[in-house]
Amino acid sequence: MKLDTIDKKLLTYLYHNYRSPLTKIGNECRISRDQVEYRLEKFEKSGLIKKYLTVFNYALLGFNDLFIVYMKTKNKEKVKLSLQAIKNTLSVGDVVSSFDIFVNFICENKNEFDSIFSSFLEKHKEEIQSYEIFNTTYAEFFPLKAFGNQKNEISYKAVEPKQKIDLDKKEIDILKELEKNGRSKIIDIASKIGISGELALYKLKQLRKKEVILGNRIQFDMQKLGFYFSILRLKVKNLDQILKEKIRHFCKTKKYTNALIFSISDYNVLIQLFYQNEDELRKAINELNEEFREYITQDSLILIENEMTARTIPF
Repeated sequence: MKLDTIDKKLLTYLYHNYRSPLTKIGNECRISRDQVEYRLEKFEKSGLIKKYLTVFNYALLGFNDLFIVYMKTKNKEKVKLSLQAIKNTLSVGDVVSSFDIFVNFICENKNEFDSIFSSFLEKHKEEIQSYEIFNTTYAEFFPLKAFGNQKNEISYKAVEPKQKIDLDKKEIDILKELEKNGRSKIIDIASKIGISGELALYKLKQLRKKEVILGNRIQFDMQKLGFYFSILRLKVKNLDQILKEKIRHFCKTKKYTNALIFSISDYNVLIQLFYQNEDELRKAINELNEEFREYITQDSLILIENEMTARTIPF
């Protein structure tokens, strides 16, 4: 899909601000409200925008452990369907490497993951040839910078130890509605969960104030957008807090980095790269290797080929 300058500016702003009123979006992007509405409809109908994602604070919801698993399978489609049926699955997709599937799980703790994954392996012992598990200790998602920087760039930390808070049923219902569609109107949410618009708005503001809702992102159809995703896995020696902060600062300032993950697994740094062509990918990897050459002992690139529509809460 061919994008003009206004499309790119609009997508960059929408990436973290799609719940803003159309008039405000238009003012920020210097186009009319009608133009915003027209282009949004174009993005949605074409499938360029797959889903408006709400970013939740998993720890406050009682989910403290994020696991990334790569698998080599004999029957990829059967395994993917089974993974999608697990409530703790956030996303599943195809990859090109020594593996052919990736899956992200969010769990209350390691015991819950062990139980879920052991049952899954038992069910699919004939289909799973090999797998690797990454126990995430830190995950941060960066702003969309491919089309230029924004005045107020926002990044989100997905794994941060915090005490679970209690939510009432209507608050949980609001989260479920926002999971389905992050752009749902207050009046529609209120109608579906059986409360007034005023109460729905109040509860939504409280969920943001308590930081249960951290913000927004958009899941794009990468092929239509003209971009690709890859995961660069690194084995980094002497990965102390100072080095982690250096890597984080490096990733945050580069337009091609979309996410940074630290893990206690063999590959202890994972960087999600966002690029248009092979030259950009090579440049990204070369810059990273040049900056941290003395620490990187091994790297491995996994190309993300296709990703199902993401699910952002495990209930």
